[in-house]
Amino acid sequence: MTDHAAAPQSGPEPHDRAIAGPGADANPWAAITIDDPQPEAFQGPAPTESPQERAARRTRRRKAAVRWSCAVLVFALAGTGTALAVTAPERTDIPGLATANDGRYTFPPLTLPPLPSGKAAPDLKDKSKGLHQADLRYLLLPAPKEAGGSVNRPVFPAPTAPTTTAAAPATAAPSGTPSGTPSADPGVSASAAPSASAAPGGTAPADWVPCEAMGSELQNPARLHGLLLQNVCRAATAREWTASDGTLTRIRLLRFGSPNEARETYFRGRTDLQLKAAPDAKIASDGSWDTVEGVEVTRKDSQESAGKGVPTARVAYVSASDVVAVITMTNPRGVPATAFRQVVTLQCDLLA
Repeated sequence: MTDHAAAPQSGPEPHDRAIAGPGADANPWAAITIDDPQPEAFQGPAPTESPQERAARRTRRRKAAVRWSCAVLVFALAGTGTALAVTAPERTDIPGLATANDGRYTFPPLTLPPLPSGKAAPDLKDKSKGLHQADLRYLLLPAPKEAGGSVNRPVFPAPTAPTTTAAAPATAAPSGTPSGTPSADPGVSASAAPSASAAPGGTAPADWVPCEAMGSELQNPARLHGLLLQNVCRAATAREWTASDGTLTRIRLLRFGSPNEARETYFRGRTDLQLKAAPDAKIASDGSWDTVEGVEVTRKDSQESAGKGVPTARVAYVSASDVVAVITMTNPRGVPATAFRQVVTLQCDLLA
């Protein structure tokens, strides 16, 4: 008797059995298929808003916008007011921002005087060319506020072209004798000189002085006389003041016929001339200053000290084209280095 293997009988799939009836032995989750529709979420009727609620909401939005606008405006006004309160007054007048006084003086804004018609400013880059054509008296540094000077910007008279009459004494002066007290600056006509001192609202110019007037301040005036015999001085002016700290400042300007004559006087004067205020002054060796191009400065300090190495006298010789300046500052309690440097620097700026 032959045994035949029972052929596998294909029965219904589990999914089919689950669908066939509830009594079928199948996975209970098989009854859910991807084709079964999902229940939709319940959507109720849209809420309605009454006209009164809409009006109230708009009113609240308007009030909020007004409040924010007022807040922004208040902050803007407060910021603007604070900025004006800080920037309008001088910084030194604001508590907590004032800078401690370091010895510098308060000068008015420096303004160069106008040039006569058709005249140009000197070119200090070329030491052999260029002459100062402006009124030499207005090239002097004004007195600071600490010495009773004005802090307002000076107002100058209208420049006038030089005339033959005004220039004749300067050009006719022999090279062997120094010129005396000039009646007017060679660069300004005689008619312009009186109006300069009477200029409304302007700063009174310094006085003309003889070129040898500086000799009264020297221990060896004969050497100055010898320099002026070799180099013709065309005009000279001076200004001096005493500041509230007791420092006496003297500034002397001498104009020569050419830059070469002025430079020779400068080189010889800084070594040969000895001032009564600083007879033992020696050339300073503490480095050089940054000066305007074309302007040369030699500084000398007295050996007498008021304590802590502060000299009682400081001297500066300045060469600027055809002009030589001698600046002397003395104080028995010592001349502040900051004030001395400030005065010398500002005077160099005017001559440049």
